[in-house]
Amino acid sequence: MIAAWDAKLHYGTWRPVTAIREADTDGNPATRADRHWEPLLLTPAHPDYLSGHATMGGALMRMLTGILGTSRVDLHIRSTTTGTSRHYRYAHEYEQDVVDARVWGGIHTRTADEVGNATGRRLAAWALRKHFRPVP
Repeated sequence: MIAAWDAKLHYGTWRPVTAIREADTDGNPATRADRHWEPLLLTPAHPDYLSGHATMGGALMRMLTGILGTSRVDLHIRSTTTGTSRHYRYAHEYEQDVVDARVWGGIHTRTADEVGNATGRRLAAWALRKHFRPVP
């Protein structure tokens, strides 16, 4: 989370709602504003890049796969909001869903999610190398 928040405060990038509504102020004549665009999810009041959710998702999956020694996770997640469940057989399926959900929800750019996920994976790989040892 430190890496994600450090990046958010350093780069201060627009969320999609701001970028779309104020596209006519970005200096690019090829973009037009849509002042009435609304995301599907409520937009948090902090910058877009890096996605904290995707950073944590990448770190989680890299830690699990590193500790388990396989990319197979057999993970079931139930939504208390919708009552539906998602099943993930492999870590990359979960990571892709995290990235897509934040983009489709309208609260992150794909770059913020993909870079966040990769950052989480890299940090977890470092922690595994530095602080964990195989059990004999």
